[in-house]
Amino acid sequence: MRPILQSRWRAEGAMLVYYGLRRWPNTLKQTLFVGGRTGRLLRTLDGIRPLESYSSTPMLRRLIRMGVVVDVSQRRTVPTSLGEARFCVNCAANDYTIPGLELDETGLCPMCRTAKRFRSCKNILPVVPEIPPSPDRRYDVAVFYTGGKDSSYLLYHLACEQKLRVLALCWAIPFASNWAKESIRQAQRHLPQVDFLVEAAPEEDLRKIYQRVYALQKNVCICPSVAYVLFFQRLARWRVPYLVLGNEPAQCKNLLYNGMAPPIAFHPAAQRLARLFWNCGRVLTLRRPFASGQMELYLLVKQLAFGRGPLARLFHWRNELVDHTCQALAQAPELMAPFRDAVRQAGRDARLPALVHLDLDAAAGGVYQWQAVKERLIAALGWVDAPDTGKGLHTSCQLERCKEWSQFTRFQAMESRTLPFSAVELSLASSGGALTRKQAIYELEHHTGFTAEPPEELAQITAFLSGGTPEGEPPPSQQGRDRL
Repeated sequence: MRPILQSRWRAEGAMLVYYGLRRWPNTLKQTLFVGGRTGRLLRTLDGIRPLESYSSTPMLRRLIRMGVVVDVSQRRTVPTSLGEARFCVNCAANDYTIPGLELDETGLCPMCRTAKRFRSCKNILPVVPEIPPSPDRRYDVAVFYTGGKDSSYLLYHLACEQKLRVLALCWAIPFASNWAKESIRQAQRHLPQVDFLVEAAPEEDLRKIYQRVYALQKNVCICPSVAYVLFFQRLARWRVPYLVLGNEPAQCKNLLYNGMAPPIAFHPAAQRLARLFWNCGRVLTLRRPFASGQMELYLLVKQLAFGRGPLARLFHWRNELVDHTCQALAQAPELMAPFRDAVRQAGRDARLPALVHLDLDAAAGGVYQWQAVKERLIAALGWVDAPDTGKGLHTSCQLERCKEWSQFTRFQAMESRTLPFSAVELSLASSGGALTRKQAIYELEHHTGFTAEPPEELAQITAFLSGGTPEGEPPPSQQGRDRL
């Protein structure tokens, strides 16, 4: 035997890290503790020298039995194109867009293999079927509105089906697509009962933020973090009772398979228990307890304002995207100062909205089917689809391919442990019935950034970072009732 680490494994200190998605029951286990001595030994395995030439350890023998250390002839190759990829038999998951994806003996990917096990994992936020009206408040609910498919459906559902008084919060980002901007204009015309509040961060502050995050992750995708900075003060001051997120169901499960949240965080009982313990501490310090959803929003904005807390550092909690976002936001101290003051005040008086999630599958009658949702939005709101009408994921930003390319190339090179979001989400959406497997594979081939060469849209980012202005139309009008 000429031993070498199996493809996509790498020894990092005393740990072994797998850059991929392992088959069940190891799907959520990306790391193995091997100890410093074995870690140093593993870094010397070259697939040339025989096993007898190495100092054997119990851990090395165990890794051989596990198939983590293999003979060089058994080492898997990584596809260099979608045409060479091995696909899941049930969904669009494959080992090109998700390097290191392991299929089981029946050809199922780990996400399809565990679909029933994690069926009840809806969101790490409290999930509410309906938002109750609040007659004593100016608004019943607020939503972040980008003009994309998901936020448009959420706005439509709350305003037209639940008949709530909605505040639509639109942040004017420099890279919003023209069709998303037109969708916002159409929504303003079709929904006179909704108030639209449009805000933009100062350009120089935004440039500093984007420069930092681009240096960290080769893209500028940190939405909707800046929206929290822009709108949190007024949400708290106006006593808006709910801020509702309606992420596409596959996006919610992405947190699970990407290791950003453990399965227990999705269970309502665990969420209630965590809130109970947190509120015990608040009562003992004579502070008002948080209601369901308030603690979740407070912890989120507190992290955006001040970075990771001591508990996260103590338990080595890892979320690369959040860490990068916090570092980037810190580059604009003048923009962040009033936001930080508002967060401190919310921590003292617990007067802030409840951050909750609306299950779009349930809202759509069982399955959030993308094409049916688009057709409903076009009829009800005059919604404008992207020119690439076969695209169903992330329809509001013209730089989505840049995020996909950067996440893909960084993960492929094992520079990041974040699985490419769109690859995971399209796989989950196709297995869940939001679109067919054929449609998902077509979107991967034609409308995503899973390519070796950077997308042409990357030039817009570099132009903005160097002081230019991205191409596109100006944001929707901020006149009249759009500015409150």
